[in-house]
Amino acid sequence: MSKFAVRISLLFLTCGAACLLHTPALAQNLLQLSFPVDCVLGESCLTVNYTDVDPAATAAKDYMCNSKTTDDHKGTDFALRSRLDMEAGVAVKAALAGKVLRVRDGESDDIKTEEEYQTIHKANRDCGNGILLDHGNGLQTFYCHLRKDSLKVKSGDTVKEGQDIAQVGQSGMAEFPHLHFALIAQDKTIDPFTGLSSTEGCGKFHDNLWKDDLPYEPFTVFDAGFRSAPPDFESIKRGEINPDTLPRNSAALVFWAGFYHAVKGDKVTLKITAPDGSVFRENTYTIEENRKRPSYYYTGRNNDSDPFAPGTYKGTLTYEREGYGAQTITRDIRVD
Repeated sequence: MSKFAVRISLLFLTCGAACLLHTPALAQNLLQLSFPVDCVLGESCLTVNYTDVDPAATAAKDYMCNSKTTDDHKGTDFALRSRLDMEAGVAVKAALAGKVLRVRDGESDDIKTEEEYQTIHKANRDCGNGILLDHGNGLQTFYCHLRKDSLKVKSGDTVKEGQDIAQVGQSGMAEFPHLHFALIAQDKTIDPFTGLSSTEGCGKFHDNLWKDDLPYEPFTVFDAGFRSAPPDFESIKRGEINPDTLPRNSAALVFWAGFYHAVKGDKVTLKITAPDGSVFRENTYTIEENRKRPSYYYTGRNNDSDPFAPGTYKGTLTYEREGYGAQTITRDIRVD
């Protein structure tokens, strides 16, 4: 999720005179895109933002007419769960065979202040480190927020489909490690989930252009875990590892969870189950306003006097939205 819309035209995009695509819908058999990140979607990486397909200047709608996007967002954001994953190195792959038109490297992956984000935006470097691939017939793919010094290609290189071209980073206008992937035909942003131009509006479909079926995710739970105190969410953003064990005399036993694109009316239930199967702590929260940026909740209990009972505690997050059911994730911790 970029803090601002990635302004592709400001980086290096133009469509040559040889553009042969004549409609906003791409023909069904014209192309199929390989997934551009070396991760398992829904497990080691997540879809955080879709393409904004609402032409209204002040609105933001994804292709399912929900709000899992930002205004004028020209692409899809595939995010890693933490900066630790980024630092371990996760490959970005060419979605199609093609030729490298432009590259940019050297932009920092550091966590930035609001003032630094503004400076980046004013300098038209929202994309950070990026690669533009040309696939002929006016078709291009674009890869943003790449990790500094990870680019494996240069302008003029020919790449194969699925070839490693860089790593996922947090350069440019990025609040967390992710790949911003864009598909362009005749200077039009194409939503790969529908095969239609981003100006066509939501609820319309021509063809899913992904080679593998990528499910729609109306909301995204990015992580959860246990701590011995109310969590420092800045440390979570940095990728601080959740402990595997806690001592019985810990100051507290706390279960936390974080997610993107909370919508007013969503329900979040955090539950801790004790080693004997009893409910140690449970809280349900109702989201009171739409939130595009990350949200964090936690529940738990202080250690007032007696040590916590030894054994394995289970934390369960249940995230519910009307019309989409529930998503549940669990985490365990050993108390010794």
